[in-house]
Amino acid sequence: MNTSKLRNHERIPDFNSANSLGLQEREMMMQLFGPQDRLPYPTEILKMSNGCEVERYLISEEDKEKVLNVLYPFNDPPALDAVMLDLHTHRTFKVRDYIVTREGNGNFLVTPYYAEAGGTVLDWVTPDKETDGSPVISVGILRR
Repeated sequence: MNTSKLRNHERIPDFNSANSLGLQEREMMMQLFGPQDRLPYPTEILKMSNGCEVERYLISEEDKEKVLNVLYPFNDPPALDAVMLDLHTHRTFKVRDYIVTREGNGNFLVTPYYAEAGGTVLDWVTPDKETDGSPVISVGILRR
């Protein structure tokens, strides 16, 4: 059931400075993948640090891997227990803690820190444990 009060837009709702967290990444994903159908999960409101509200899907633990495999835009999705670094916050997280939002006509795979800083799947990198913790950036091959 859709609990959001967001308007349905062709692209992403409310293109303005107040909704700029992760905006460039969401625009890129919309251009690559276009509008998407809603996922079959209930949603709740996620309050962003800039005052905006977006829908967040409530995905069961048993469906986490299936949803990751569907929404991950590159070949070879990481394992749910893999540790990634969010480039926006410079904090690590387990992949299983990802969030999926519904904004406009798109489903967005984002970091657990999305509400704070706007990091999407395009901002997930593998932390380098052998050096100073700087990210190891690898180029993935996009799936279509």
